[in-house]
Amino acid sequence: VKEFHGHAVRAMRCPHANHVMQKIISTMPAPSLQFIVDEIMQDGFAKKIATHRYGGRIVQQLLAKCEAAQTRDLAEALLQDAVALCCHFFGSYAIQHLLEFGTADQQYRCLRIIEQNVGSIARSPSGVGVVGAAMQHTSSLDRIWLARAVVQDPKLLPHLAQAQHGPGVVSQLVAVLPERERERACQVLVEAGAELRTSRYGKKVLASLGSHGLGSVDAGSPCTSGC
Repeated sequence: VKEFHGHAVRAMRCPHANHVMQKIISTMPAPSLQFIVDEIMQDGFAKKIATHRYGGRIVQQLLAKCEAAQTRDLAEALLQDAVALCCHFFGSYAIQHLLEFGTADQQYRCLRIIEQNVGSIARSPSGVGVVGAAMQHTSSLDRIWLARAVVQDPKLLPHLAQAQHGPGVVSQLVAVLPERERERACQVLVEAGAELRTSRYGKKVLASLGSHGLGSVDAGSPCTSGC
């Protein structure tokens, strides 16, 4: 491990050496990994590494393995650029890991950032996964507030429904809403039926509306179940 001291950033961006770094993280005790975190933070490399094809894997593994005190500064740096990272193909995984492995305060702050910027984040292909992670790893009350933020924009829920991982995320969002709000959200999807019918994933969402109390809904038909 000592041979990587002073060269960690270079190694984690190498298509070959990054695998060695990952092995070090998976096998060594957390305290011995501090030099990796320190070198990432030394020159403000957090965002660059998090968005790197190979370096991003290192950031993710550090968040999962290290103690909160070790990754506090790294987590803060990620939160500062959270919106951009959410919308980045590789960077979004760092935010997902922060939502899963961060402290309660970090999770809360990250959720608030997503909630306040959900219009842009949820319209990003990578951001869909972040919204899904937030729905899995935050408190039940925070999930409701995030769902409400999504449905406030009548075009956002149908947009999400057409994303690759959209059906699962939409189902999670709709399910946590109180009954009357859930019915209105389903109505929005039904009214967007013509648009959703043209999408492979949108069709799945329409077919799943029965699980939210509407019965199976034809993409082009009006809602007839009292929603």
